[in-house]
Amino acid sequence: MITINIYMSTYRGFSTNGSDFASVTLTDYRLVKQDLINHLNVRKGERVMRPDYGCVIWDMLFDPFTEEAHALIVDNITAIAGSDPRLQILEVVPTSYEHGIQVTLTLKYIPTNQVEEMLLTFNQEAANVTSNTVIDNNNSGSETAGASASGY
Repeated sequence: MITINIYMSTYRGFSTNGSDFASVTLTDYRLVKQDLINHLNVRKGERVMRPDYGCVIWDMLFDPFTEEAHALIVDNITAIAGSDPRLQILEVVPTSYEHGIQVTLTLKYIPTNQVEEMLLTFNQEAANVTSNTVIDNNNSGSETAGASASGY
């Protein structure tokens, strides 16, 4: 008897963030999500030989949250998420809170039409992005997950 794997991952990668090293393989939307969080954890200009790579929010945590700051954050997050051809940006909503900036990001994972809403927390006290996710796969149900990734 021949067994055929009918589900083949489109994208495969690995991450050691938040794992017990038993399984560090990520596939499909989890890999895309981790790639996005990794990009957001880099301060703009921090990456060697890539001065335009990274997120501007880290430099704005102590600045007043004005309309100009709001627009800059929306443009930056849209550019970062838009640079990944696996994602479609549906909505970006930044808000100020007591210790930093939160961004509600609604994305569509293109290969499976999976819609995901992420609450990204950029905190003054911790140098990482915390992500809480609500997943809605073609409105067939919902799942709640959480993740955090340290950028430093």
